[in-house]
Amino acid sequence: MKKLTIGILISLSLLLTASIFIKRHAFACEFLPVFGDTKLKDQVFVASDGSPGQFEGVVELLSSAANCIGEMYGRPESKPIFVFTVDAEAARRWGANETASMHRLPWGACIIIGPQGRNIDVIAHEWLHAEIQHRVGFWNFLKEIPVWFDEGAALTLDYREPFIPPNIDLPGRKINEVKHLISGRDFFSGDIRENYQAARMAVIPLINNKSFFQDLERIADGESFDAVFLKAE
Repeated sequence: MKKLTIGILISLSLLLTASIFIKRHAFACEFLPVFGDTKLKDQVFVASDGSPGQFEGVVELLSSAANCIGEMYGRPESKPIFVFTVDAEAARRWGANETASMHRLPWGACIIIGPQGRNIDVIAHEWLHAEIQHRVGFWNFLKEIPVWFDEGAALTLDYREPFIPPNIDLPGRKINEVKHLISGRDFFSGDIRENYQAARMAVIPLINNKSFFQDLERIADGESFDAVFLKAE
C-alpha cells in the first residue's frame, strides 16, 4: 500500500512538473515584477530586453483596442497580462512568434505582443481570445469552444487585408470543412492562412454582435456550444 501511495505521489509530481513546463511562459507572466521586467501600467509590461522608450504609444493602442471590442460587442471584462517584446527573438523566448501569441491559465491569460503585432488589429484579436475564455470559463472553454470558432471570432476585430471578408474568396465547401478543425493541432496545420479565412467566414452567420457576450455566458451557465451557436444551422 505504501509503495502504491509513493507511486501515485511520484506520478502526480511528474504530471505537475510537465504541466508547468508546458505552460512555463504563462506561469512566467505571473512573476513579471520579480523578473525585473518594466511595468508600463497595471497588467502591461515590457520584456526585460526592452525599455519603455521603445514602446511609446502602447498604452494608447491598448485603449483603442478595448474601444474596438466595446463598439463591436460590449466593454471587455477580461484583464489579460500584456507583454510587449522588442524583437522576434525576445518574442520567441516568451513562446510567441513575431506577431503575437496568447498563453492560457485557469485564472486568466497572458498575451505576448511581438514587434509585428504592435497595432490595434492584433491586440484586439488577441484580447478577444482572452475575453471569450473569461466569459465561458477556462474549463468550459477547453471542453466546448472549437479552435475554428475562437479564431474566426477573433478575426471579426482584425482588419488586416487577408482577413477582411471582401478579400476572401473561398468555396462554401472550404468554409464548411473548417468546422471540423476542432483542435489546435488540426487548425494550425496545412494551409493555415486559408483556415483563418474560412473560420472568419464561418462565424459570420453565427455571431450576433448585440448578444455575443451574453451567448458566451450561456455556455458558462451550462449550455453547450452547439446549442448556443449552431442550433439555427
